[in-house]
Order: sequence, then C-alpha cells, then structure tokens
Amino acid sequence: MAPMNELCVILSKSCTKLTLILKLKIMAKSNIEYINVDDWTNLRYTINKYFAHWPEYIFRGQSQDDWLLESTLSRTLKKIKNKDKEIIAEDHFKRFKLEIRGRRGENPKTLDENEIWTLGQHFGLHTPLLDWTESPWVAIFFALTGQEKSSTGKKVLWALHINDIDRINKHYKSKRTVKANKMLIELIQPNIDENSRLVNQRGLFTKLHIENNIEDWVTEAPNIGDWITLYKIVFPDDICQKMLLYLNLMNINHSSLFPDLYGSSKYSNLKLLQTDYLDELKKKELDNESDDDE
Repeated sequence: MAPMNELCVILSKSCTKLTLILKLKIMAKSNIEYINVDDWTNLRYTINKYFAHWPEYIFRGQSQDDWLLESTLSRTLKKIKNKDKEIIAEDHFKRFKLEIRGRRGENPKTLDENEIWTLGQHFGLHTPLLDWTESPWVAIFFALTGQEKSSTGKKVLWALHINDIDRINKHYKSKRTVKANKMLIELIQPNIDENSRLVNQRGLFTKLHIENNIEDWVTEAPNIGDWITLYKIVFPDDICQKMLLYLNLMNINHSSLFPDLYGSSKYSNLKLLQTDYLDELKKKELDNESDDDE
C-alpha cells in the first residue's frame, strides 16, 4: 500500500479524471450517450450512422467539451455574488427592453418576451437561450470557430432529440413542485425578420430557467423510450483545420452563415489564417507525387 503522503498526491492528480469518470457513470444511467471520435472520417461516419435517418435531432457545437449545456445568462449569474438571481435576471430583461426603443427601425412590430430574448441573443445579450441548429455540420462549424484551442484539447457536438422536450417536460409538470417547474425547457423557433442569420444557420433555441442546464434536465428524468435523448460527441482540437476545409467545400463558412459584412470579414480572416496550413498540405501532396514518379 502507498504511504499516506504519496496516496494524497495520487488522489490530487486523479481528481479531474475521477470527476470525468463519475460524470460518465451518471450519463450512462441516464438517457445520454457519450461518443469519442479521433478523426474527421470517424466523425462523419458517426453523424451519418446516428442522424442521417433520424431528423428529430437538433445540434449544438461547443468549443470546450467540459462546458455545461447552460445559457450565457446562467453562466454570468454564477459569477455575481448577489443571491437574488431571478430578480437580477428580470431587471436585465427590462433594461434591454427599454434600451432597444427607437433602435429597431421605423414602425417595428411588437415583440413578445421570447422574441425580445431572441433579438438580444443575436446582438450578444446574455440570455436564457441556447443556440441550436438543424444541421450537425453547422454545429460543428461553430464548435471549431468558437475558440482556436480548448483547455482540454477536445471540442464537442451535442445532439438533442427534439420530440423528447415535450415528453420530458410532461414528467416534470406532473410533479407540481417549484423545483420541477424550474426544470422545464422551452423550444423556440422565432419568426422575426430582424435576424436573417437564423435562416442560413437553420437556427432555433431552447429556453432554460437560470438554474437549469440540459444535462441535468435529461439526467433527472426517467428514460422515455428505446432511443437516446442526448448525444455528446467529442473530437480533438488537432483535426479542426482539416474539418474547416471540408466544411468550406460544403459551403459552410462565415460567408454563408453570416450573410452580412461581419461574415465577409470573418471569412476573409479565416482564409488568411489558413495560409500556412494549406501550403503544408500542398507540399506534402507534391512530395507524394514525386515519390510515386520515382
């Protein structure tokens, strides 16, 4: 048996790994499936295998595989010491609603609460919404471009069974408790003309209570079918450049997803940053052709 001081060191170094193992065990007991792929070929195979014939899934890409599926508003409120989180969130909404007066053009239509949150999401407001898309490839693009490197070396593609939203919500509604009501999530498919990007990105949203996240929502509910409610597909940072090239061939890039000057700028910047990577690929290809000729 290792001495106590050595055992403490071992436990300390293993803390992160143990946390991950415990989390995976919880996921295994719930209706969440964890898939780890190591290259672009396997990622494409996985997407085609699980989702080509199952259009009921929606997708979200994240630059860090250890981030929760929680809203920017929830994440921000965690950093605020004041305990009256719900009041702070209400004041945040009212403030934005006042700030957009006179800034939506002439004769703007009246927006309901979800439409105001959606408008704010488009312009960078911290909201209770999570972005999703009907396309796994678009979701992967956002995972790749959120930040260049993740702290874990991994990025993630999430897939949520859209029909399970109503099914799982019914479970929580039946409990008739305050805690259960906070677990409810809402699917939002906005119909406003002030966000042209949504069409190109095939975007939609889920709305969560500030204390909720999608993983807990699934984990704390009973299994409701033989299918998987939530997939977590993890892939490494080091295949990102290759993936971006393939996605560009599929016309999935900043220019197509952001049909405005922002998209034009981001597209041009990315092409600039890929110069060295493309030069290296061309050189390898030429070297291989030269070897074949010999």
